Amino acid sequence: MNWPLALAFLFYWGAIEGWIIEFLFRNLISHKGPRGKYFINPGFCKGPWLPIYGIGLAAMFTISALIQQAFPTASPIIVILLIGITMNVIEFIGGFVLLKCFNTRLWDYRDQPGNIMGIVCPLFALIWTAIGAAYYLLLHNYVISELWWLSNNLAFCFVIGLFWGLFIVDIVSSFKTIAAVKKYGDKHDVIVKVEELKQAMQKQRMDKAERLKFFNEIAGTEIEDIMNNIDQHKQAMESKETALKSHRTKKHKESQKTKKNK
Repeated sequence: MNWPLALAFLFYWGAIEGWIIEFLFRNLISHKGPRGKYFINPGFCKGPWLPIYGIGLAAMFTISALIQQAFPTASPIIVILLIGITMNVIEFIGGFVLLKCFNTRLWDYRDQPGNIMGIVCPLFALIWTAIGAAYYLLLHNYVISELWWLSNNLAFCFVIGLFWGLFIVDIVSSFKTIAAVKKYGDKHDVIVKVEELKQAMQKQRMDKAERLKFFNEIAGTEIEDIMNNIDQHKQAMESKETALKSHRTKKHKESQKTKKNK
């Protein structure tokens, strides 16, 4: 198996699947989300991918595959615990770097009991471990078959390469945004919650759109009234001019008739 290609593929797969899960959860399920009123893009990337999920899937596969090769008789419980620990370490490192280096939070577990810096907590540690168990017991063999399919269909590498090209460009662009957020956080001595910031910005855009629609409707009504007044004035002027011409014609005829009679 080509390990670099396999990991590149798993990162691509996990990053996109993770984005779909987070998008649905944050927008439709979470009580803190918009619940379908509007939609926000999870994470700090602009594209439909979340790097931490890509790293997580690659890590789950690597642990499972290496243990199966080195210790074929290892207990599944040990593998699942190792996956759970690794996933929580990945989450902690990602959250810690964002918090300490960029003054930002992409998730916040401070309202959960037993949390550490609001980055990890027992509840989500169990959730990640459960996800690891589901992967190892239900999906790992399927993932291996998909990787063998990939090794026999190298043309698909074009899709992976395209993803990585777009992803790298997105990361560079997104880090500029995060740097701007960090600058704001440093200036005001605050930790910026990216998801709450996105929701506030989206609400502001919606309010602005509603106000613009309202004023456009008013402006449209005023313009329509002005045009109707212009049409009425034009018709009145035309009627007045027609009546004036008729009066002049009548006067002219009477004048001609008077001359003839003389």
